[in-house]
Amino acid sequence: MSLRKRLSLRAFFIAKKKGDFYMGSIEKRGKDKYRLTVSSGFKSDGTRKYIRKTVQAKNEREARKKLALFVAEVESNNITADSNMKFRNFVDIWDKNYAETNLEVKTYVRYKDLLRINILPVIGDMKLTDIKPVTLLDFYKSLSKDGARKDGKPGGYSAKTIQHIHRLISSVYNKAIEWQIIGINPALHIKPPKVVKKEVEFYSVEEVRILIEALEKEHIRPKTMTMLAVYTGMRRSEILALKWEDIDFEKKVIYVNKAAIYASGYGRVNKDTKTVRSNRIIAMSETMCDLMKKYKEWQDEIRNFLLNKWEGSDFVFTNDFGGTLHPDSISVWFRRFIKRNNLKYITFHGLRHTAATLLLNSGTDVETVSRILGHSSSNVTSQIYLHSANAVRAEAMDRLDKAINNNFNR
Repeated sequence: MSLRKRLSLRAFFIAKKKGDFYMGSIEKRGKDKYRLTVSSGFKSDGTRKYIRKTVQAKNEREARKKLALFVAEVESNNITADSNMKFRNFVDIWDKNYAETNLEVKTYVRYKDLLRINILPVIGDMKLTDIKPVTLLDFYKSLSKDGARKDGKPGGYSAKTIQHIHRLISSVYNKAIEWQIIGINPALHIKPPKVVKKEVEFYSVEEVRILIEALEKEHIRPKTMTMLAVYTGMRRSEILALKWEDIDFEKKVIYVNKAAIYASGYGRVNKDTKTVRSNRIIAMSETMCDLMKKYKEWQDEIRNFLLNKWEGSDFVFTNDFGGTLHPDSISVWFRRFIKRNNLKYITFHGLRHTAATLLLNSGTDVETVSRILGHSSSNVTSQIYLHSANAVRAEAMDRLDKAINNNFNR
């Protein structure tokens, strides 16, 4: 049979299962003979590997049925692409075929740093199949020891950093299994160090009053940003991503739909908000609305004064020439501000916690607070602000107690 005729009889088959695609083909090799080919992951050099088998079949239709069975066999038997593949070689495949296009920029940069600095120097040259649960346990233990840090700081890495490393390794192995390169994820059989959650730092009502008094002496830009965090509970990234089209002075609302972050090598990046519920509409109080109007008047004056030197940004919060602000700039300013005014130390993000705590303590229900903050669910709000939720419940029970006792004493 000529090559052209054999190629003309070539057919392809695709089976879909659990969201993955297994590609195979059939090729007539002689009388009642067909060669089956199934794609099975990657080799250690990053190229695809194919598994082939020749079968007897009366016609192409029967051959297709046998190909379907062969695809299922390849999947169920978990045939590996290359048992000699090193961890670092698969990381390259994972990076090009998944991480680079599917992860958020900041997460991607963080993962690349963890791989480059911490993971690959230790287990990068080990075969995927040689990395066992005990290998990872020893690795995590070494990370926690004094002198393990690569930044020169004393001590080992925190439990939170080690947990991030564990999750990254587990994620990489999950893709290796999904792409049929290996059959077992060693990270699933161990637990990383437990992270002890710190108490959420926030200001009380009285401390907020002192904060606002101190803000009266400050520049209107950081003052307005700080007040927004206190009055709305918005994230720093959400405040920085605001454009004037997101501010409706007539309805007195703010439309939150973007977030501004900074990633090494990428600079400032504007992205979608954290979750679907993070896209939200927040009502402005009279105080906040008036301050936003004053801030806009100030910015318009600067824009008109600079004329063509204004960089043309439509962001609400910009630098002195209309350009974008570095996301860390407000945090640096706030840290110096509270030190300068002898205020209790909290982070700028702590103002978000302050807003949530004050709302809950004023009697606002958890679901409403969750919607204002843009949490994925009210359960998240309850878990983060359990102390405030308990205080609200205690006040409610006190009111109930007084109501019952007053009725009995009549």
